[in-house]
Order: sequence, then C-alpha cells, then structure tokens
Amino acid sequence: MRILLPFIHLFKYARLPLILGIILMLLGLIASVGLLTVSGWFLAATAIAGIGSLFNFFYPSATVRGLAISRTLTRYVEKIITHDATFRILAKLRVQVFRKIIPLTPAVLDRYRHSDLLNRLVADVDTLDSFYLRVIAPFVTAVLMIGFLTFSLSFFDGNLAWLIGGTLLLLLISIPAIFYQLGKKFGQDLTAARARYRMQFVEFIQAQAELLLFNADVPYRQKIVNTEEEWQCLQQKEANLSGLSSALLMLVNGILLIVVLWIAAEIDFAVQLAPDNRLYQNAIIALFAFATLASFEILMPLGAAFLHIGQIIASAERINELTQQKPLVEFQGEITQLSLHCSMPLIQMDNLSFHYPNRQDFALQNIQLAFKTNHKIAILGKTGSGKSSLLQLLVRNYESQSGQILLAGRSLQDYSQDCLRANLCLLTQRVHIFSDTLRNNLQIASIEEISDQKMRAVLLKVGLDKLVSQKEGLDLWLGEGGRPLSGGEQRRLGLARVLLNDAPILLLDEPTEGLDRETERQILSLLFAHCQNKTLIMVTHRLTNIEQFDQICVIDNAKLMVSGSFHELYQNCNYFKQLLARI
Repeated sequence: MRILLPFIHLFKYARLPLILGIILMLLGLIASVGLLTVSGWFLAATAIAGIGSLFNFFYPSATVRGLAISRTLTRYVEKIITHDATFRILAKLRVQVFRKIIPLTPAVLDRYRHSDLLNRLVADVDTLDSFYLRVIAPFVTAVLMIGFLTFSLSFFDGNLAWLIGGTLLLLLISIPAIFYQLGKKFGQDLTAARARYRMQFVEFIQAQAELLLFNADVPYRQKIVNTEEEWQCLQQKEANLSGLSSALLMLVNGILLIVVLWIAAEIDFAVQLAPDNRLYQNAIIALFAFATLASFEILMPLGAAFLHIGQIIASAERINELTQQKPLVEFQGEITQLSLHCSMPLIQMDNLSFHYPNRQDFALQNIQLAFKTNHKIAILGKTGSGKSSLLQLLVRNYESQSGQILLAGRSLQDYSQDCLRANLCLLTQRVHIFSDTLRNNLQIASIEEISDQKMRAVLLKVGLDKLVSQKEGLDLWLGEGGRPLSGGEQRRLGLARVLLNDAPILLLDEPTEGLDRETERQILSLLFAHCQNKTLIMVTHRLTNIEQFDQICVIDNAKLMVSGSFHELYQNCNYFKQLLARI
C-alpha cells in the first residue's frame, strides 16, 4: 500500500471537491438508509393503527418523499463532483508522468515497446481512478455512516444500536482485509495479462500488412486469442470473488436481521416513547429490522473495491517502474549562448567512443573529427556503421563512454538543454506525423509563431503544394486520424520543418531517402540555399551532389576511415575511389 502514497499526495489538487464528494456520499447513504427505515416504521405503524383510527401520516409520508428526492439528488451531484475531481487528479498524474519520462527519451524509453508505453500511460493510469471512487471515499463514508446510524438508533435502544453498529464495524474491518488479500494474489497477474493483450493487439494492428504479406497473421492471432482467454479467466475469477463478497455480506445480513428481530421482540420500547405514541411501540421493531436491512448498503461496495486494490497496486508499480528510472543524460550546463564566430572548429571530437546501453559492441570507436563553422559536411558509410549514432551524440540523446565532443571550444555538457535545442536542429530518419492539422505539424519547428504565408511558401518549395491546394488548406488533418501521408510525403514534411527552423546547425539523417533522383537534387539545392550561413551535417549513403560538400567523412565498422574535401579524397585516397565505385 505504501506505493500508493505518491498518488494520494495528488489529492491536494482537488482537496475541496473530494471532501465535498465524501460529504455528499454520506448524505446519500443517510437518505437511502433513512428512506427504508422510515418506510418500514411507517408501514408497520399504519397497520397497527388500522382503519378508522386517527394517525398523522402527513409527516411520515413527507419524510419518505423528502428522503427519496434527497437520495436521488445527492447521488447525482456526488457523481458529478467526485468524477470531475478524479479526472482532474488523473490529468495532473498524466502531466507528472510525462514530465518524468521526457528526460528518459530516447536512451531509456527505447528499451520499451511503444505499445507497452501506451498501455502504461493510458490503461494503468486509468486504473488508478478507482482508488478514490471505489476505495477511499466509500471506506471513509462507511466509517462515518456506521457512527451516525449507531448514534441515531441509540435513541430507541442503546444495546440494540451497539449490536448493529459493532457488527457493521467488525465487517468493515474484516471483509476489506480478507478480499484485499485474495485480490492481491491475482491482481498482478490480471494487470499483466491485460497489458500483454493490449500490447499484442496494438502490434497486430500496426504490423497487419507485414503479417499478411508473410502469412504470419494466423499464428499471431492465435497468440492474441490465448492471451485473451487467460485475461478472461482472471476476470472470471475476479467476478467470482466479487460475487462471494456480496453473498457473504447478504448471509451475515440475514443472520443479523434474525438476531435483531429476536432481541427487539423482547424489548419494551414504550419507555422511550411519548404517551401518545406508545400504541405504536411494536412499529419500532420494524424500524430496527429495516435499518438492519438498509445498513448493508454501506458495506456492499467495499468487498469488490478492496478486491480491486491488487490491480491498482500493480498498475502503480508499472508506472513507478517507468517514472523512477534515472535518465542516462542529465543537462546541468550553464552556458545559454553559443559563440559561432570563434577561430577554433565549431565541432570537435577527440577520441570519441560509444556503445549503446546493454550492448558491448561499439557503435563509434576512437573518432577524431573537426567541423568548421558554416561548412557543409557529408557523412558516408554503409548501414549500421555508426553514422546516425554520431548525430545522436551531438544532440546529447546519449552520452559517450570515452572521449569528448567540443562545441565552440566548450564541452557539450557545459551547455544548457535549451541552448543545445535552440542551436541544433535534428531531422531523424523517421519523421513523426502528429494526428493534428497541417499547420500544427509545421508549427512545432519553431517556438515563435510562423505565418501561414511562410508555411505555404515552404510547402511549395518541398513539393507539398497539393496538400495546401485542398479545400481545408493548412487546417487539413494529418496523421492517424486524418489524411495518411506516403513515405516520401512524410520526408518532405520533415524537410519543411527544417526549413522553418532557425537553428544555425542542421543535422540531417538520410533527408532524401525515398525520393527519386530528380527530386533529391531539388531538395539538396534547396537545403544548400537555406544553409548558406549555417552549418550542415548530413548523413547519407547516396552520392548525389556529393562534390558540393566542403567536407566528406567516411565511417565504416564504427571507425573513421577518411575525412577531407571531395577533390582531396578523390585524388589521394584509393579507399574513397573504391567506395564511389561500389556505390
């Protein structure tokens, strides 16, 4: 239970609504129990009075009607307030989770499947919403209601009131404790099965084309069916235990009702009544009987609620497992301005070696490189040689194991995160398209507001004018919920973001991949024009316009093979000539 304390601390963001929700829940229970109790007494008293007797039925009937209206009204308002407060807490929780996992990207989050992350951020967080609605509020309300009920019945007979209140209090302690232990055993398994099913289902939908292409959809679908059956078995077990808790409470309710009727039949209630009402003393027996019946409405939700705590704890553990990890890269630098007009190289790498976490083979080994300001650098090499890893180190998504990278003569670690992000623009191989408008997909390229005119001009330059020409214009919805884009269109949209970004250093990873040769030349010309007063570092394995780069670096098997201008390498380096011939 201690693991839930951080989530309880979030209640401070909705303290008053949560307290008001408990008060309304208590008033609803008072109205519900009072309605059945007064109705029982009213019917019994009416039967005792008989036909032709003088009996004031106006006050009891008005009380019954008032309690019925109060119960409906308080429960309706209570549902609105408690659910609104819970959703506000969940919103705070999601923001808190996102703030903690953002520093983990990509070095730590790459260890998780995307479907697993989605399940933790959605399903596991949603599970925590029942902690207040199904556990805390009903339990607190039950304690208060048992005290109120015992106090009210004591005006008629103290011993009988304490018998009912003591039994309810004993059940309030024992039933939740028993079913918490029962639910704790399989709550972890049920949460894990649910997460596994949703992960497999999301992956099946995402990879459906590949599974059909390789005739692997049937085995994978059977795997999902097996996981679903396991999940359903655990849900059935939960339902059985929930039904057992209700049956057990009903059994105890019946036993307590018999005991109360037996004891009440021997009590003379005339002492507590006014002389005018002593005729109806036997109606008090009905009052206690119906109060006993109604009182179990207080406890009925608690068995199933505490049975659910095992799943709540399992979800909390899954979220904490993610959020309590330490980022591999921490930004503690204090430099906020980058000096671009220094005599030394803009970027310098000294004996740089790096391997990814949990791997021993080096992605880069003993790299010694220097890039000048406003130069255009091309990094060549076969797939897996370490080209993309070099860009990841430059933006400090990862940290090297040895060596260092200097930016304008200072270590990368000396710069603040905001400074690095403002001065280095990275375009990765995978361009993410958000499920949002075309305008907002472009606006993320800059902190400042980008005019619609500038967006249209850039889209025209990269060959995406057909998107703007549609009737929605820049309000065209893209991504999963809108118009799907081809691989080439996604790549061009990424290039449009680069052109809208004002960073002085551009890092491009295969920016022309998926484009035909003519379009590639157009895009490269556009990039060179955009980078006249910028430093361009481009990873590529294609040779289009390669001679226009000021510096060419060839990386193979994690090592720097050659570096220099095109003409220097072509004239003096056989390795580079062989590379050109092979490509």
